[in-house]
Amino acid sequence: MNTSKLTPLKWLFLTLSVTSIFYTIFLIVMSKPSIKQVADIATLQTGSKVVNADMTEYDGDQLVWRLKADTAQDKGDTFELERPRLIMVLNNGEEMPIQAKQGKYHKTKKVIHFNGSAMVNYQAWKLTSQAMAYTQRTGELIVPEDFRLTQEGITVIGKDLHVFRDSGILQVMEGVHMHIEEAP
Repeated sequence: MNTSKLTPLKWLFLTLSVTSIFYTIFLIVMSKPSIKQVADIATLQTGSKVVNADMTEYDGDQLVWRLKADTAQDKGDTFELERPRLIMVLNNGEEMPIQAKQGKYHKTKKVIHFNGSAMVNYQAWKLTSQAMAYTQRTGELIVPEDFRLTQEGITVIGKDLHVFRDSGILQVMEGVHMHIEEAP
């Protein structure tokens, strides 16, 4: 068995190898993603279409939202979305799923619009409207038109509803009406 000593050159290469491994691990741990878009969306050219589109936004390493759609077509400043589904993650970690028949993602405005039977399920509540929009800059879901908020035995209707992602607070700005069904 040959037990030769490590020469200074071998020590240098060993030290460099170990140092580069630790440096790589350090870079991976310290990197913080911000808005991350899957390559098929980020590399689209105007007019291109992607099936099973998927986009996410992170704040540090916390997921803020994830948007999926059956198809996404680049129209310049917007992506037209077929059957968009957004998972909005509240600051308390609860997920608020939003879905609609169609949608648009405005790249520069950073707004996701949902149109056609838009629906949100959150805890025991179901929120429906023909249009909703999620604004990335404020972390706010806005239902500017008429809406219906239902839970077993309770129906709330109104107009201009806001849901704040950071607190989960709901605000209705106009015309609130509530109907409570009494148990027989």
